[in-house]
Amino acid sequence: MSDEILIYGLGGLMFFQAYVTVRVVRHKPYTAAQKRRQLLFVWLIPFFGAAVALAALATNNNKDSAPHQPK
Repeated sequence: MSDEILIYGLGGLMFFQAYVTVRVVRHKPYTAAQKRRQLLFVWLIPFFGAAVALAALATNNNKDSAPHQPK
């Protein structure tokens, strides 16, 4: 029973890591060097690295889509 939990947990973690990897690679505003650094961070620090990278992507998307107010 505990083996199944471990397998499903690792499978979920790998899926989350892969999802964030695809999101980082497809993010156009990042340069190639930025993408490499983000991907290293995602894969060298499991779960937390992916969570931080996903939060950074969400922050960048919010800044890009915010309406620009003229002064």
